[in-house]
Amino acid sequence: MSSTTAPSKVSPSALEKSDPPSTDLSRSSSTAGEHEPSQPLAAVLDWDSPDDPDNPWNWSMGKRWLGTVVPGALCLLVTFTASVYAASVYEVSAEFNVSITTALLGLSMYVVGLGLGPMFSAPLSEIYGRKMVYFVNLPIFMLFTLGAGRAKNMATLAICRAFAGIFGGPALAVSAGSFVDIWDLKTSGAAVTVQALATFMGPSLGPVVGGYLVENKGWRWSMWIVLILGSALMVPLALLEESYKPVILKRRALRRGQQLPPKPDPKTALKMIFTITLTRPTMMLIKEPIVQAVALYSSFAFAVLFGFFEAYPFVFQREYGLSLGETGLSFLGIAVGLCGGCIIYLIQDRLFYLPAFKRHNGSPPPEVRMIPAMIGSALMPLGLFWFAWTAKKEIHWIVPILAGAPFGAGLVLVFLSAVMYILEVYTPLVAASAFASLGLLRYVLAMAFPLFTVRMFNDLGIAWATSVFGFVALAMMPIPWVFQKWGPQIRSMSRFDALRD
Repeated sequence: MSSTTAPSKVSPSALEKSDPPSTDLSRSSSTAGEHEPSQPLAAVLDWDSPDDPDNPWNWSMGKRWLGTVVPGALCLLVTFTASVYAASVYEVSAEFNVSITTALLGLSMYVVGLGLGPMFSAPLSEIYGRKMVYFVNLPIFMLFTLGAGRAKNMATLAICRAFAGIFGGPALAVSAGSFVDIWDLKTSGAAVTVQALATFMGPSLGPVVGGYLVENKGWRWSMWIVLILGSALMVPLALLEESYKPVILKRRALRRGQQLPPKPDPKTALKMIFTITLTRPTMMLIKEPIVQAVALYSSFAFAVLFGFFEAYPFVFQREYGLSLGETGLSFLGIAVGLCGGCIIYLIQDRLFYLPAFKRHNGSPPPEVRMIPAMIGSALMPLGLFWFAWTAKKEIHWIVPILAGAPFGAGLVLVFLSAVMYILEVYTPLVAASAFASLGLLRYVLAMAFPLFTVRMFNDLGIAWATSVFGFVALAMMPIPWVFQKWGPQIRSMSRFDALRD
């Protein structure tokens, strides 16, 4: 079910005090002009004034950054947990007497869980708020991580990792909602980059930490470090305040003794949740050209990163004789690139987007959001081909490590463009489904790539195996340029009421 109206743009003055956009199922979004069938909550409960202190957009800067950094740190932990296991694969294979491919299920099943989790748990934030989802899911996530660390066989390890992913995954979706609650993402580039770094820095840092832990303490410490970090997060999480507007207003109305609007019909609400999180995302992947293009491009880049979790040990241990811990450090090249990509995004945001925002009175062409991806589309294949043809004994190990920098920068720039473009062209509830489409495809590909990467590198050799990724990146390179030139025509083909000129 798609919305029947295109998203309306707002002026800069209105943005200063307008309500944060929401994906609430029982009301319409005040910033996007979208009208859903049931909206009693918005009709009765609202902020007292534009300066209402309970409105997260009016919180103090320190409070807003606490509400940004803590969900970001939780997102970082969840993604870190995926890749910290990568260094354990060979030891797990030996201990449980299974093949390398079977041992990789500890990584792949966790990634499957990350993709499934938001579909089942994230909608609960619409009813109970963001903080409740964080506070309930994190301990369960830690319990299954504990089970994985104490596993006596591969089946137990894989199952516990899958459920850890299912209960960790909602943090990725709900943290994005927290950022939208607190910031105007159109003009708050720094907050956007926090979300991007939380999503990608975790996978990059996992092998760095996991390599030395597994080398010196054994593979089970790749689970214990997650428990330690998760326990440390419980304290700042307890200090976090609820940021979701409908929940804030409902709780305030109860304190004031106000009569609450009638609850929406459970059957209708369940159908709406099912539509937003599963039915419409699937249909958008099948029928929506905008989602197909940006989802495929950003998901491929993410999946290559996960493929590198197995490719890097293959390359740096076999070609350069590095230890497990030293091999983990090779991922710092990608981490540096991620930081560099975020800096590039902030610079281009000031040079291109904000001037366009002012020039068009708050309604710039959505295609201006493709500029970061246009930059990233050149950096990503550069990094891949650089790595492909320099990862050999005759060339110093620092050279292929440095190749990770342009790849990492291109990865995050493509991702940021995908996210911001979807926010520009769809109404909030349709955008939520589009993000679910991106997440679903991203984690399906990320699950699959590590399973065939080692065999591909064995069969084709390092140069040609990595070049396969590079050629695919080259084939996808025109995508942001096509949107930049023919974006209005592509949007006019939308079956889900994307913004039209």
